[in-house]
Amino acid sequence: MACYGKTASQDMINLVSIIVDGEEELIKKPRLLGVYNPTSPLLQTKILLNGLFIFAKYNQPLLISSAASAGSTSPVTLAGTLVQTNMEVLSAIVLTQLINPGTPVLYGSTNTIMDPTNGNPAYGSIEFSLITIASAQLAHYYNIPSKGSGALTDSKCFDVQNGFERFMTLYCAASAGHNFITCAGTYETLLSESFELLIIDDEMAGIIKRGLKGISVTKETLALDQIRKVATEKKNYLMLKHTVKNTRKEIFVPKLVNREKRGIWRKNGAKDIITVAKERVDEILETQKGPDLSSNIEKQIAKYTQIVTSRSLEDYIKLEGIDNSKGTIDVAGVKIE
Repeated sequence: MACYGKTASQDMINLVSIIVDGEEELIKKPRLLGVYNPTSPLLQTKILLNGLFIFAKYNQPLLISSAASAGSTSPVTLAGTLVQTNMEVLSAIVLTQLINPGTPVLYGSTNTIMDPTNGNPAYGSIEFSLITIASAQLAHYYNIPSKGSGALTDSKCFDVQNGFERFMTLYCAASAGHNFITCAGTYETLLSESFELLIIDDEMAGIIKRGLKGISVTKETLALDQIRKVATEKKNYLMLKHTVKNTRKEIFVPKLVNREKRGIWRKNGAKDIITVAKERVDEILETQKGPDLSSNIEKQIAKYTQIVTSRSLEDYIKLEGIDNSKGTIDVAGVKIE
């Protein structure tokens, strides 16, 4: 949930409090994650701080993540970008602890480079991944849980560029040890999103988790007795209990990736991975159930939504304190101090 102003942030707190039966329950067991982006270079802007204060006040975890672009809003050198964004993130984290000591935080990075040919941020670049890795190392140094971005691409379609960039960025974020990785299902430099890509990224996450697990070397996995058995007793590995016992432990079995021979693949429709993912999306949408909220909660949410939609731009200006209003403000049923 973006910390874009105290009005929207308070609305989110109020709506979730309706669902979970009160603010005390929400504070006790947080349900929201506030996303706060310092404004590079070196700015903590008022409207974003307004939202930060609300999330911290209610003890909701905050993801503090700079989104600098090396060469335009931060130094073109990657080390320089890391120095600047580290200051931006740490200063915001300090603010959360001054507001409410103990507020849970994540040290985040959505920093990348400016493409020298067009000035656009390049989220599918190798430099983006290097910065992501380094930000995890900084977070580990401070002993703060961290957030990185992965499965990112600058591609505008479902092509090879889309595939290799999203795998590279996700693998780098995961291997660096980030605790929380965002942006699955996105493409076109975060401007577009796809259910099909989300399904593919879910599978890709499983592949990467298997890769990070590595190779276990034990007496069981070295399987010397099994090799000896096959060599001396004229058995094959498909017959062995060892194979049955360890197949699922050792081998990740994908649901989307096709490993059939070409003939069988053609017989089954010659489907590419996007088509297979689309079928899975349709299946989920047809079978999934809603949040199953009570009619009373639904009515309260609808009533509150009417309050939100009744506000004017002038109301928001007052609520955010942009007009230098003093004291408690009550606009369209929401009090902001």
